[in-house]
Amino acid sequence: MPDNNISFTSRINFVNSKMFDKFRHGSYIDIRKSNNLSENLQFGISNSDEFYTDEVRTCTAGAIINSKTKQCVGFHIYDCLNNEEKINDIINYILSFVEKPDKALLLGSKKIKCSNYSLPIFDKIYEKLASNIKNITTFKEHTFPFSESNIHYNAKNDIWTIHSLYRERINIKDNDVLSQNDIKKAFKEIKLADGDSIYTENAPELK
Repeated sequence: MPDNNISFTSRINFVNSKMFDKFRHGSYIDIRKSNNLSENLQFGISNSDEFYTDEVRTCTAGAIINSKTKQCVGFHIYDCLNNEEKINDIINYILSFVEKPDKALLLGSKKIKCSNYSLPIFDKIYEKLASNIKNITTFKEHTFPFSESNIHYNAKNDIWTIHSLYRERINIKDNDVLSQNDIKKAFKEIKLADGDSIYTENAPELK
């Protein structure tokens, strides 16, 4: 008999910077703190049921989740040579915190001259997760050099809150991602897992 408590759906809310400030609570994922895997690797994790991280630019961040047990682990992985060489070890370590994960979200990376490891790390993380997890939502590659994202996740209600901004040219103001058109501008590639839905201030629901 199917378990009616299992949900493979996540609500993903894109909000402005002022609204995201209200979500700066829970466990903070800081890549500058040492991790238990190796001091030569630069990444942070949290297996709290509520966490957030910020300034995701060329890095890759997200979470691995078991939708039945509500177990989850959030992560923020810096783009550097050491991490690129050991990315399988990092992901295996992260996967060890969640038994039988069935969903994940990945966000980040950027193609700029000083970040040669950004996209390769994102792709390797995705490939590794996809061999274990069917349902993965991705927001891949910030489009513009002046782009970044802040993310918050609450496992109790399975809601993501994301603040992303972009600047198309150096001499104009930052734009908060608040519409379907903004999302398409801000990221080169977007894939939604079955059931996941995006909500923005200027568009009630995107699928």
